[in-house]
Amino acid sequence: MKKILSIGGSDTSGGGGIEADIKTFERYDEFNVVAIENIVTMNPNNWQVAQYSMPTEIFSAQLQTTLSIPLAGIKVGMISDINNFNILIDYLETANFGWLLVDPVMATKLTIAHDKTIDLTTYKKKLLSKADIVTPNVLEAALLTDVQSINSVSEMKEAAKKIYDYGVKNVVIKSGNRFADGLATDLLYDGTNFEVFQNEIIKTDYNHGAGCTFSAAILANMVKNKSISASVKEAKEFTFQAVANAIQLNQFVGHVWQGDNHYETT
Repeated sequence: MKKILSIGGSDTSGGGGIEADIKTFERYDEFNVVAIENIVTMNPNNWQVAQYSMPTEIFSAQLQTTLSIPLAGIKVGMISDINNFNILIDYLETANFGWLLVDPVMATKLTIAHDKTIDLTTYKKKLLSKADIVTPNVLEAALLTDVQSINSVSEMKEAAKKIYDYGVKNVVIKSGNRFADGLATDLLYDGTNFEVFQNEIIKTDYNHGAGCTFSAAILANMVKNKSISASVKEAKEFTFQAVANAIQLNQFVGHVWQGDNHYETT
């Protein structure tokens, strides 16, 4: 059993962020340790979202805790504070770990007024350049490449090439349910070849946590020494099953279900 560190946001509702990571890694028989950078809460009356950044000394102490743990991989999700971001960069430059996956959580299904203190140039130069694989959705990929929107596979390819040029070794762009063709499309680019993964969109409003689950499942497969392509393919099927078995949490939202649904991870 290998150890994977999740760095990012804690979703109080249990659907996305580190909570999704923990559930996903456990389904793949990998052990998850965490460093929480921010906490997301919801108003019970209207589900309006609030985000609270972790004090720097607490965030730093969490990262320091992991230095004695042999890490097969690290997943970085939502980072909300520039001081914590700089602490993270220092940590990545000194820690000993295997794979680094960055899931640039900038555009979520939730409505969050993000702190804009981490400018994109700094984010790309200091963090993305260190990543073995980056997994933005099409909204995040548009932000990272300074285009208004991404609406087709050809536009995904152009964005992937730009993101690769930031120093990323592999790029996966996720369409989710945002394309009009009825297909959930994911594009992998390794600097030379493009590979497209597609399945039919499951028509449901209960899909919160799908993106976090997908990226966590990719990393879970990578630490098992599978190829990047095989990792993405397996993660896509796992996420499809998680969406197919999603649960309604309350009158506002439903979450994907990573638990036992008769799908066997490999």
